[in-house]
Amino acid sequence: MAERLIDKLRELLAGAEGREVALRYLREELRLEPGTSQWESIRMSMKALTEQKVVKPSGRNDGVYKVLVPVKPVSFSLEGDDKEGVLPVRFPRSYIDDTTFGLEDMVELSEGDLILITGETNYGKTAIALSFLGENLGLLKGSLLMGSEYTSSAGQISPKLKRRLRRMNWAKWEENGKIRFALLPVEHDYEDYIGNYPDHFIVIDWLTLPGEFYLIDSVMKTIKNGYGRGVGAIVLQKNKNNEFAEGGQRSERYADLVLKIDRFGEHESLMTIGKVKSAKGIATGKRFAFTISDYGANLEYIREVVKCPKCWAKGWIKNQGEANRCPVCKGKKFVDKGG
Repeated sequence: MAERLIDKLRELLAGAEGREVALRYLREELRLEPGTSQWESIRMSMKALTEQKVVKPSGRNDGVYKVLVPVKPVSFSLEGDDKEGVLPVRFPRSYIDDTTFGLEDMVELSEGDLILITGETNYGKTAIALSFLGENLGLLKGSLLMGSEYTSSAGQISPKLKRRLRRMNWAKWEENGKIRFALLPVEHDYEDYIGNYPDHFIVIDWLTLPGEFYLIDSVMKTIKNGYGRGVGAIVLQKNKNNEFAEGGQRSERYADLVLKIDRFGEHESLMTIGKVKSAKGIATGKRFAFTISDYGANLEYIREVVKCPKCWAKGWIKNQGEANRCPVCKGKKFVDKGG
């Protein structure tokens, strides 16, 4: 009898891998009657399944178990070359004055990688994200753009996005009369929809977890697993002068490339290359100033900047005991490299 109960439990739990289940749920699904031997012995059956590594106690509540996902060793060989899995990802650049960040010479991206774009509001996160999308149409199985601000409450594309895409006339958004990317009006639970678009180039602008930023790393991991051999570019908000985006350091845990956007003076933006898992040379820490033009659609005047040699990136200097704005960088902290 006990073995038959374990078999029934094993079959039921196979459909709940990765989730938590409670004894109450199991008893209801198996239609066990209170007072019967199986009603009482289910705990012993779950103990046996725990020893067999099918489930484990949740650690939070008695009678609640986490159903484990079966994991088998990966069979592989070392045949192949150093370019296996590397993707020819095209990076944002200016089509107005032909200036570039030069990321293609510093960073290598592979199947399954995650690009994280963080920054202050209104200083170029979306411009960078949409540039990634436009540059890489046709690179993978398909392309997907997710974000609630791109559509109306009725699920229609916003006129603002249409205007921006038309101004990005260097990108071939349409082919044979059809848009070359899917637009999904999702405001939250992005990870629930990623699985429908495996091996795609996916842009999420922007990901938010109101009041639950402690979940950011697990959400990012789930999203990354969901698109398989694709590439993800995720936008997160970052407060002024903060090093990390909402969620802190854990927001970067699963990122393969981190680009941080801040304001640069009154009318420009500053992009800092953060974490790089696969760098071709020196990349992390490099900074580039740029201008956003055409109502946020395009980039121009991209150039590398370095710490001001006068104030050493403080933005001010002391003169007779008083702090005054640095006369060299004008308080921007950085100056054009070689300028």
